[in-house]
Amino acid sequence: MYKHKGIVSALLVSFAGLIALGQESPLKVEIKLAHATANNYEPFSVATAIRNTGTEDQTVDVWSCSYPTQWTGDIPSVRVNLVGCKKNDLQHLKLKPGEACERPLSIRIELPAGNGKPEAVTFRMGFKTATLEIGKENIPVWSNAVTVSVTK
Repeated sequence: MYKHKGIVSALLVSFAGLIALGQESPLKVEIKLAHATANNYEPFSVATAIRNTGTEDQTVDVWSCSYPTQWTGDIPSVRVNLVGCKKNDLQHLKLKPGEACERPLSIRIELPAGNGKPEAVTFRMGFKTATLEIGKENIPVWSNAVTVSVTK
């Protein structure tokens, strides 16, 4: 009976870890479109907000210049436009409950050439906090979905 105690303990620890992974993040990512239409391959702005929906202060690490590299679309046709700068600092933003970090993000949608008729594209954006730790898994927090009509 006691010889399996180590295995049972390991299973309980693993199960507890899986439960922790399934917990909701206290950070909520939101995106809003200024316009519901865009031209294929042309950049347009998306308003991003990283909001602390938890009950405790949260620290969000963002790059001062390469903030766009922390974002990804959930479909391959959504591309984030990168920017250059001279000094890229890691900023540790402390968000109190209810506070948000809001910044614009320039993206574009790249669809195959079509017949000139608009195509509705629905997508989400995922935000990954900045990290300097090698090998640390950095899972994105996904935003709400938005739909834009893209003229090809």
